[in-house]
Amino acid sequence: MSRKVGIALLVVAIAQFLAPMLPAIGIGEPIGTRGDVAVRPPELPPGTFFSIWGVIFLSYLVFALSNLWKPGYLEHRLAMPLLFAGIGNVVWMISAQSLANQYVDLVLLVPILGFSWLSARRLHRMGGFDGTLARFNACVLTGLFSGWITAALSISLAATWREAAGMAPSNHVWISLWIALLSAGLLAWVFASRISASLFYFAALGWGIAGIAVNNWYLTDMHWLSAAAALFGLYIVWRRLRYGARPAFE
Repeated sequence: MSRKVGIALLVVAIAQFLAPMLPAIGIGEPIGTRGDVAVRPPELPPGTFFSIWGVIFLSYLVFALSNLWKPGYLEHRLAMPLLFAGIGNVVWMISAQSLANQYVDLVLLVPILGFSWLSARRLHRMGGFDGTLARFNACVLTGLFSGWITAALSISLAATWREAAGMAPSNHVWISLWIALLSAGLLAWVFASRISASLFYFAALGWGIAGIAVNNWYLTDMHWLSAAAALFGLYIVWRRLRYGARPAFE
């Protein structure tokens, strides 16, 4: 059974690398560049910031290979939530690139967040980093995956609100920005207080908020929004470093 899971993880790992390449053969458009041509929304990072997926996909591939080569308790505990998170991620990327339906995107992101957070929770309960390369890779994977999906969900919530209200990206930009930022802040608080003490989570989430700040400084020329995003992102990271994390235990 574990070998079947390992093979499934490897297939999903490869699929995650291939899914973003579909626009290159004329299927859909890259998620990170959707707003580059038209008026950009305030909460969308530039395409460069989506390069963090490369690190996540690579660590996922390493985990899949270790699951096939020498599975242990670590791989056994994390395999299933990461498998379902990876499957959901492939489906979401294909849907976002081809359908570009905001409501579908939001619905698909929720279970990815749940499974990635579950993997981070399990790793935290196992003690986090223990000095081994396998555990370090797991920390990178679960932390970055959980943090970046948090950023993606927060951005999607702002875009869904705008879609439901029938507004253009340039309408009520402060509301869109604060929906994204406050959602990210609330999810970060839940993660630190109930899920894990992972610093990689905050590195990924901070990277996403930095992308929002760069977007508003250089691409939309809304410098006040950029400053607000930067300060809010710095506050989230500072609060984690200053007060730590206290994940609740049963």
